Amino acid sequence: MNRPELDLRQLYAFAVVAEELHFGRAALRLGTSQPPLSQQIKRLEMFVGHTLLDRDTRAVRLTEAGATLLAAARKLLDDAAIGLAKTRQAGKGEAGILNLGFTATTAIQILPLILGRLREKHPAIHVNLIELLPDALSEALDTKRIDAAIAREMIPQQQFEYVPLAHEPYVVVLPSTHRYAKIKTRLNLQNLAAETFVLFPRDRTSRNSDQIIEMCRAAGFSPRIQQEAPGWQTAVSFVGSGLGVSVLPACVRSFVLPQVIYKDIDTNITSTISLIHRAGDPSRLVENLVKIAQSAATRAPA
Repeated sequence: MNRPELDLRQLYAFAVVAEELHFGRAALRLGTSQPPLSQQIKRLEMFVGHTLLDRDTRAVRLTEAGATLLAAARKLLDDAAIGLAKTRQAGKGEAGILNLGFTATTAIQILPLILGRLREKHPAIHVNLIELLPDALSEALDTKRIDAAIAREMIPQQQFEYVPLAHEPYVVVLPSTHRYAKIKTRLNLQNLAAETFVLFPRDRTSRNSDQIIEMCRAAGFSPRIQQEAPGWQTAVSFVGSGLGVSVLPACVRSFVLPQVIYKDIDTNITSTISLIHRAGDPSRLVENLVKIAQSAATRAPA
């Protein structure tokens, strides 16, 4: 990086005179008087070693050296202004790079709302999206690979802060040929005690599977797990293939398959989606993300 040789204030004064081609008008724009402005231009010419402005009693004209310096001055002044504006934006958390982790189950409804609101409010923030399973997501947050995460039913860890964004009801996923497929009322989980289930593998940092198992136990039975599925779309597909039934948050209704039907459950238990970040993180980017995520969550369909 080269050390700058010129004072930006001198360059700006010269650019104003070069644009006006009149010392009186230039002095008015700069909020000064003509004599000190003329002296400033003379000092600049002495520093450059060439005449920048030809002036007589009738007119002021740029020399070839002056025209060259004017082009450079405009670029330097514009770059400095843009750089300063970006610096101020970054200082306020309104610009920069945000590495945001998410689990696939949050990408159906809440994540698109947050990203849309973020682009609307702070378009200078560039978001790197990283999809991870819950265990890997917690590790990435702990090792600072990501700045924040959107996930559901995460087991609290002391080093993280959890900001609840939404509480989503569960639904039962049934094959369209199931005997309960046409009932109009809410389904009691107890009616599924004899069924085999398609659920997620258990992991260390998420209660997704444990919550569903607890719901079944509260209904008086332990679910017989026929098949584990790594993702929700896969789980819904497995149900449609006849491998069992499942219990999933209601946003899976967006997966429309002719072989599958969704039924409301007679329970008040919900799945909680949270924004997670490192406790005590001073990042203004994360601070703004929290505010925007909370605002966006209010737009999420119930």
